[in-house]
Amino acid sequence: MDDNELFAVLVADVVNGTESLASNPNYRIESVLGTLQLVDNRAGVIATGKSEGGQPQIIVKHYCDAWESLRQALIQGSFFPDLAYNKAQLVPLTRAPIPKDYQLYDCAAGEMWRSWRRRTVAHVHIYTASHWRSVTEISCSGGVVFILLPDLEKETEPKNSRDNI
Repeated sequence: MDDNELFAVLVADVVNGTESLASNPNYRIESVLGTLQLVDNRAGVIATGKSEGGQPQIIVKHYCDAWESLRQALIQGSFFPDLAYNKAQLVPLTRAPIPKDYQLYDCAAGEMWRSWRRRTVAHVHIYTASHWRSVTEISCSGGVVFILLPDLEKETEPKNSRDNI
């Protein structure tokens, strides 16, 4: 089993509330008191996952060697980080299924800004504060992308199937 397959097993186990022991030469999945742990055989625990109140959640050590590959497996399982934890050492990811008829674009902020500016996407939504939020404006200044969101106290739902996330 390669690393990506092992990461997919972890995500599926957290979603399904199952516990399996799986490993490869680089990583292993262990269960400790109802919590699944992804252990890097050289660096120790890099992720934990469990379902609380029916809501699966995974916490990942942001600056680990597996970050990008693990992040891809999590996105495929509809797990998204909250932007509020973007610079944190431990990043909680919550399962937030993509609404029906919507499409996920996983891209860099600069690429999103260019698509917005060229109007190649009708609407953009970002997952933050436990909800999908409609972006009202994207701008770029000095190489920094600024994303304006509506008031975070109000939940915003995508309005039509042509919206992009």
